[in-house]
Amino acid sequence: MSAIGSSLDVNSIVRQLVAAERAPTDARNDRTNRQLQAQISALGSLRSAFAGLRTSAEALSGNAARNARSVTVEKDAGFTASATAGAALGQYRVEVETLATAHKLASAGFADSQATVGTGTLTLGFGGTTLQVEIDAASSSLSAIRDAINVAAGGDGILATIIQSDAGDHLVLSAASTGTANAITVSASGGDGGLSALTFDGATGGMQQQAAAGDAVVRIDGLTRTLSENSVADLVPGVSVELTRAQPGTEFTLGVASDPSAQRNAAKTFVNAYNGAHGAIASATAYNTSTQVAAALNGDAMVRGASRDLRAHLSSNVVELKAVGITVEKDGKLKIDEAAFNKAIAEDPAAVAALFDEDTGIGAGIGRTLATLLDDDGLMDSRSDSLDTRTKALASQRLALDRRMEQVEARYRTQFVALDGLVAQLQSTSNYLAQQLANLPGF
Repeated sequence: MSAIGSSLDVNSIVRQLVAAERAPTDARNDRTNRQLQAQISALGSLRSAFAGLRTSAEALSGNAARNARSVTVEKDAGFTASATAGAALGQYRVEVETLATAHKLASAGFADSQATVGTGTLTLGFGGTTLQVEIDAASSSLSAIRDAINVAAGGDGILATIIQSDAGDHLVLSAASTGTANAITVSASGGDGGLSALTFDGATGGMQQQAAAGDAVVRIDGLTRTLSENSVADLVPGVSVELTRAQPGTEFTLGVASDPSAQRNAAKTFVNAYNGAHGAIASATAYNTSTQVAAALNGDAMVRGASRDLRAHLSSNVVELKAVGITVEKDGKLKIDEAAFNKAIAEDPAAVAALFDEDTGIGAGIGRTLATLLDDDGLMDSRSDSLDTRTKALASQRLALDRRMEQVEARYRTQFVALDGLVAQLQSTSNYLAQQLANLPGF
């Protein structure tokens, strides 16, 4: 907008004046915001690196690594096995005499699935459960009886199907679980008597046994164990066994031994996590001597303290670490010699266990240091809260500046409008005087 009396571009002048007045504050706020964002980013990187180190330290000191087990099973043994941490060590001879089987019954053949069987009440027993199914005239066909049984069972314990054969359509009842305890019995009562074709009392009846309910029998070191399923979680303490094939009269070896690879892998993960934390600290606290620019957390007391404590844990265990193949490099990072680690476990497992003890070992000490940083309301939470408060305060300052600049702009605009009015008045007066002088005789 140009002024009427002065022909000045008032809008442009006001914008430039306001911009010039707010520029120093904007620059200071932008600089503060960059610093805050850099600190927030650096703190996030440190938190992630410390959390990884804490997890690896806990794993290094935990029972899962120190008490890991490896399981060996002879080829074609007819079973597979796995072990949890702390499982009983030893060599065992295992013989799978029989596998557990599920009971299955089949009726005689009917002309088709719509053939009428009969009415009354079917009482089915399986696994300690008794199920009564009412069959009326509307549901007396073979397929309707199948559906009625499945609805009543709700998919639990027993399943009814229809199978077609050369002899016709057969109602087949299958136990959902293996073992003699889950054998099926079927009786009929009331009605027209046709349901007698579907009875089975454990030995005889209208239905024929297609597969007997059987328990698994397994012998370990000559001792017999009978199971209703083909899996067992405590054949040997801490060892789960899955039976796959019966081979009566033949024994196979099941071996449970300590697994050094688990502890070695835990140590490797710890070394990598420590190096990651070391790198995160170095990045967050660096100082570039060429550009004379410091990183976001250069000189930060919290980070200095964390770095000092982590180095102290290494220093106090440096001899023990070296004995298991873990050395501190010149740059402060760790390096692991896997062959030396394996040798240490084989020659002196007690010393390795002591170094990584869950209460007194290096991993436990580092875990306690990191807890002060990472736990709820810990040092990093406090620092995050502080940065969040400062960020919100900066946002409030920006809003206050915007409001103040709106007032400054209004003031400048008012002043220029008044100036423009004065210039217009002076211009009018000048024009009037010029006209009067021009009318004077002889002018």
